[in-house]
Amino acid sequence: MTDSKAPLRLHGILRLNERGPFLEVEEGPLWRLQTDSDLRTHQDRRVRVEAWQRGASILELLWIGPA
Repeated sequence: MTDSKAPLRLHGILRLNERGPFLEVEEGPLWRLQTDSDLRTHQDRRVRVEAWQRGASILELLWIGPA
């Protein structure tokens, strides 16, 4: 048996700024996304993400798609 957690699955609006990509969720924290992927096609759009939580407000992105 392992103590690892499952990835988080969230939806919200993807925002980009000079510090990088963020996921803005309706009722919750603003999540900073860690990724090497170009997310400009998702900018200011509703998305669903699957990601590992790496800090209080940091997500390591595994997958992103339209909501």
